[in-house]
Amino acid sequence: MAPRFLLMLLLSGALSTSLVVQASSDDDDDFELPRVSERDEYDIEDELEDRLEERLEAAEEREEELEDRIEEMLEAREDLEDELEDELEERLEKNLERLERISDERIERETERYHQLWEIEARVEDLEAFSVADEYIALLSEEELEAALAKGTQIKTTERLEGLGGYLVTFPDEVELEQTERNHIYTLDSATVSIGGDSVIALASMAGLTVPESTSAVIGMMDSSIDETHPCLGSVTLEQQAFYPAGAQPDTQHGTAIASVIGGACGVLSEVRLANAAVFGRGPEGLVVASAKSLIEGLNWLVEKQASVINLSLSGPRNRVLEQAVRQVAARNILLVASSGNEGAAAFPRYPAASPEVIAVTAVDHSMQVYPRAVRGPHIEFAAPGVGVQVAGPHHGKMTMDGTSVAAAFATSLLVIAISSGDSVDSLAKQAKDLGEPGRDNTYGYGLLTVDKKKASPAE
Repeated sequence: MAPRFLLMLLLSGALSTSLVVQASSDDDDDFELPRVSERDEYDIEDELEDRLEERLEAAEEREEELEDRIEEMLEAREDLEDELEDELEERLEKNLERLERISDERIERETERYHQLWEIEARVEDLEAFSVADEYIALLSEEELEAALAKGTQIKTTERLEGLGGYLVTFPDEVELEQTERNHIYTLDSATVSIGGDSVIALASMAGLTVPESTSAVIGMMDSSIDETHPCLGSVTLEQQAFYPAGAQPDTQHGTAIASVIGGACGVLSEVRLANAAVFGRGPEGLVVASAKSLIEGLNWLVEKQASVINLSLSGPRNRVLEQAVRQVAARNILLVASSGNEGAAAFPRYPAASPEVIAVTAVDHSMQVYPRAVRGPHIEFAAPGVGVQVAGPHHGKMTMDGTSVAAAFATSLLVIAISSGDSVDSLAKQAKDLGEPGRDNTYGYGLLTVDKKKASPAE
């Protein structure tokens, strides 16, 4: 038996040690080893054996306890691993579902955006081709006109422009002159008609005005005709002249609505002088359109009428001859304000708003959110109220309109008030209420156009 063998070894070792000690102490008569009887040896051996067995049993119990604890820990670890695995699987599934949902939404948005881009591109191509058939235009000086005639160039009409200077010339076909351009067609930024809405002066409070102002400055418009008898325009001094072709008919809806935002009993300016170049007429096809030639003639007339600000709630393709006329107007320190267009966020910049000399305006609602259909771009300078606006409607009533054309009319009135109070366009850009991304952005420009109420006063 192993424990008995170990015990015998210990006892034999002890006896050997005692003999060595006894042998080394022969000279010490007083030192004696204790004598151990055979019976005592067996008692000691039994006691040691019992103790060893107890310790072995205790060790075995501890070993069993340790094994049990290890098994419990392993089971707990397996449970924890299962829980973690389940949680990770659940999280992974949720993340995958979220990624799939985001991907689907993004694909849907991008697809919609590209469809819109294709649609807008197609519309732009149509607009580029949308011009008066067999008619080209040019703004020529007297010397340039004489040179063209000397070359035998066939000319359809020639019109002297007193306000802009030079001659507006039309040709029946494309000619070898750098200054010529197609006589493109433009449309009004027709706003959508909605229900409800707020009055013009209520929305003007967003820009810092709580009561209508008045001005003696002449404000120019290029729009459709205006119904002079509408109650909203009772306090407006109005002069207008038609520039649409002889075969077209007057249309008063858009022009009357825009005029009612600018001034009168329903507008920002209680008393105002309006000069309206009615360049838009309803053609035989039922479309209310204007040509670049008519727009240039209208600008020339507004310069002659000494307009300080001109509202252009219209848009169309780029036309180099019209841009030339716009530059000449701006050179006379006349502000031109144009609607950005209602073709949507993916649309290409519309003209004349995208011309550098023109102040492009977008529309926001009463919560300062951009009108969804507003055209964006780096040319946008200011935002103005243009959603849910009560304007003059048909049959001497009112209607509610949305669109950048309404916002441009708001901006025109506010600019007249601010400029009359000594502000500049640069200072107005600095005091505009920043919207969207910090600083100027492609959606809101510098932000909401505002005027200083302390400085705003009736202009002399």
